[in-house]
Amino acid sequence: MVADAEQVQIDVPELLTRSERARDTVFTAVMWAVYLYLWVPLLSLAAWWFGVELAYDVMVRSGGAATVWSAVLGYLQVIGVIVVVVVVWSLTNLARFRGAPRRKAGRCVNDEEIGAWFGVEPATLPALRANKIAAVDFAADGRPAFRPVRAAVPPPPDRAVVSGVAR
Repeated sequence: MVADAEQVQIDVPELLTRSERARDTVFTAVMWAVYLYLWVPLLSLAAWWFGVELAYDVMVRSGGAATVWSAVLGYLQVIGVIVVVVVVWSLTNLARFRGAPRRKAGRCVNDEEIGAWFGVEPATLPALRANKIAAVDFAADGRPAFRPVRAAVPPPPDRAVVSGVAR
């Protein structure tokens, strides 16, 4: 039991100074590294069991560092081609769309147009908007067709509800 209320520590990182947060982050990273290091023997055993060879052995047998540099240069060439393609594409789009408005607002529609589209009388639109539940079917032409939904029926007045329990 804690003897003093001031000794209670609550995890509120906003209240820590920058150096305290940095200390905690470094400590956490070190502890994770130690934890992962403890798994190395089991991981090595599993790798040996599945036939994974050491990278050093594979590198020495297949040509050493020259093979690595060859692969790195190949990767750099591919990355270079990707960068050139993206830059050319971006500059092309910049030339095509510079100064043009990117988005245009849709035209405003009134209740008559909405009712005509949905096949509903414009006078019933406020009721449809006010419903929490609406049933929608689709007609053969793909347009929505609204079904009337039974309104929620309030409980009979003779049942009193006290604290969420009917009596």
